[in-house]
Amino acid sequence: MRALASFADRNPVLWANGAGQTTELVSLADSAQLTPGLRPWRLSIARLEHVGPFSALPGMARTFLPTAEVVLEIDGTVHPVPALRPEHFHGSQDVNLVELTAPCFAVNLMVADDGMDDSAHDTGTGTGSETECACGELQMGIGEQFPASRFRFVLTLEAGLDLPRFQLLELEPDEDAPEEVSVAVLQSESGDARI
Repeated sequence: MRALASFADRNPVLWANGAGQTTELVSLADSAQLTPGLRPWRLSIARLEHVGPFSALPGMARTFLPTAEVVLEIDGTVHPVPALRPEHFHGSQDVNLVELTAPCFAVNLMVADDGMDDSAHDTGTGTGSETECACGELQMGIGEQFPASRFRFVLTLEAGLDLPRFQLLELEPDEDAPEEVSVAVLQSESGDARI
């Protein structure tokens, strides 16, 4: 297991719309090196400090994982999103954070979708990690037991004895995810261990 990126070591940048800040752990360019052969993807940790619109990111399938309960409005439909449950939507959709009980963070996985139109996407309904987005080759899940051969990256969601919060780790083939902290698992859609 090796550390690829850590939230504590990166400087935040403004969202595309300037309404908040995010810390990028993996850029689209980085992903080409990490997972050659897969669509480009980006992993970042956003700070959610007040309600407002999300940045429009056409061409990106998005998975949003907040650390506290929030409420999103996606294309006019309200979606309560429990803490640490992924919500899927497309970057071209109109998404607003409409309720935030306290400042928190949100993990954002964005996967290039090759220009597919919105009708090709299952945007999810806030039902949790069992809801899959049909649009990305790389997916994020939590609270599930994945065979070690089916994933390669884990993101720590809390600090442990030897692991800081929001550290991205690359696992060796057949290596288990750390058990001492809660993690989000990043795996290929097909379960291909070669990602």
